[in-house]
Amino acid sequence: MTQEQLRDGLLGIAAPGAIGALGAFVGFWVSSYMTRRDEHSTKARRLERLGPALGFGIAYVLVLWAIVGLPAQWGLRAISASHMQTLLALLGLMLVGAESLSLRATKQPMIRWAGRLVLVGLVLWLQLASARRHQWDAGLETIAWTAGFGLWLVLAFGAMDLLQRKTNAAPAGFSMAAVPMFALPAIFDSGASAQWQIALGVGMALAGMAVVGLLLRGRSLGSPVGTLFVLWLSGVLVVGHFYSEMPLWHAGVLGAMPFLLVLPELKGKLNWKARLAVRIALIAVAGGVISFKAAPVFVKSFTGGGASELDFYK
Repeated sequence: MTQEQLRDGLLGIAAPGAIGALGAFVGFWVSSYMTRRDEHSTKARRLERLGPALGFGIAYVLVLWAIVGLPAQWGLRAISASHMQTLLALLGLMLVGAESLSLRATKQPMIRWAGRLVLVGLVLWLQLASARRHQWDAGLETIAWTAGFGLWLVLAFGAMDLLQRKTNAAPAGFSMAAVPMFALPAIFDSGASAQWQIALGVGMALAGMAVVGLLLRGRSLGSPVGTLFVLWLSGVLVVGHFYSEMPLWHAGVLGAMPFLLVLPELKGKLNWKARLAVRIALIAVAGGVISFKAAPVFVKSFTGGGASELDFYK
């Protein structure tokens, strides 16, 4: 293993997982300590929400910065869709950080949704700008794609809220981590090689937080993590389908995964382990359907057995 491969491996696997785990651990453990001293501590509740959000958000931003880098020019028309992900991730991190510090956001959902609607507007305005200019016909096609993608964002945010309400940190983290992990070959096959590397980092950050959830039981990752998760997935869909070579039906299956995660919650009689197993199975089947053809090439490239020309696309 070369030094470059070792560095990339640590960056893509160890670093995001450690950052996500550290954020969740600090949030959960310190809030527990503060609650033991004062069971009515509002600071403890804020910190419990803030820790996982910062851990996941910082891991996501650092992975984007390391893999995609910073744009040479900061003009909105000059920034690529991949670089736009970094900008949106930073804005998303600030919004979910503010939400985490506001206890009213848990009791008044409109506070949470106000920040999300800002993100929806920015995604539709900034990330889809090139598609509006160069791919879609002005008029009905542009309206349909823009409205449809905006509706998907809103529904996906709602699905993540349901998942966070119904599950604790460990099952929620492992379930969300399954989405990028089982979709890696399909994302790789789209031609946007940076996206599968980002997806790997996102998956490891979520898995790291889930492991902490196994150690510190009874905690929730919270809706801010779900917000950032949907923001990441929207970037994959935009870059992978609109600006690369991901087939529409692959993007459709990938976009359906947040809703597959909440299907087991409709069966109230299942215990948390059974619901987790069903969620993982659903994601594994969906990921397998879109990934099985690309899996051999992806594994060969990932393990260093060969390189694909797709490795050099951003």
